[in-house]
Formats: sequence, C-alpha cells, structure tokens
Amino acid sequence: MMQQPRVETDSIGAGEGPQRPVPWSAWVTQQGWVRWWAGRVPPSWAQWWSTSAWRQPLLRVLWGLEGILYLLLALMLCHALFTTGSHLLSSLWPVVAAAWHHLLPAVLLLVLSALPTLLFTASFLLLFSTLLSLVGLLTSMTHPGYTQDLDQ
Repeated sequence: MMQQPRVETDSIGAGEGPQRPVPWSAWVTQQGWVRWWAGRVPPSWAQWWSTSAWRQPLLRVLWGLEGILYLLLALMLCHALFTTGSHLLSSLWPVVAAAWHHLLPAVLLLVLSALPTLLFTASFLLLFSTLLSLVGLLTSMTHPGYTQDLDQ
C-alpha cells in the first residue's frame, strides 16, 4: 500500500498542503507601501543600500554602543546593590549589636562547656593513633616480610 503525502491543515482542518518557509524580506517586498516607497527611492540611494561598505562601520558603532549600555547596566546594578545593602546594614546594625551583646555569653558558655569534650576527644585520638602505631610496629617485627625499606 502506498503512503499518502502528509497534508498540513489549519485550525479548521482545511488542507493547503505543505508550506515552504518564507523569509521576512519576501513578506516586506509584498507590502504595497514598501513597493510605493521603493519606486521613489533614487537609484544612487538604492545602490548605496545594496553595497556592504557602510555596514561594517555601523556594526562597529552599534557593538560599541551595546558594550557601553551593558557597562552602564552593570554599574547601575552595582550601585543599586550597594545602596540597598548599605541601607540594610545601617538599619540592621542595632539588631546585630543587641544580638551579639546577648549571644556573646551564650557562645562563650558553649565553648567552655565543650572544652572537656574536645580535650577527651583529642586525647582519645592521640591514644588510638599511638596504639595503631604500636600494632604496626609489632606486626612488622614479627613478620619481617611485611616491612618496607623506605630508603629504596
């Protein structure tokens, strides 16, 4: 059985067949006002438009303008962030000072109460590493094949 070609349809189902993509310039040239205006353009202007000698400098100017606009945008964003941040910090400074005034004793108490635990943990790790070193030393002494000569 032969396969039928696929037909493109619009929203109401009327098939018009596959449509080729049309560039925007073709649509522009089909407009009546464009044809009327193009008929009144002097030939020297049309020739100047069709040459590409003017496009490169114009693109350079536009790229430079774009870069300047991006730089201005970045500066405006930095200014907005800086002023907003400074206003926030100036309004939050009394809150931070009061919190620090009340939290400082609590933080000191927490650190001081954690000191015995930290000392016990440190001494336990030191003892454990010493025991591991002794086990390694005893193992290397009883099994001479396990030793490594670090001078080689």
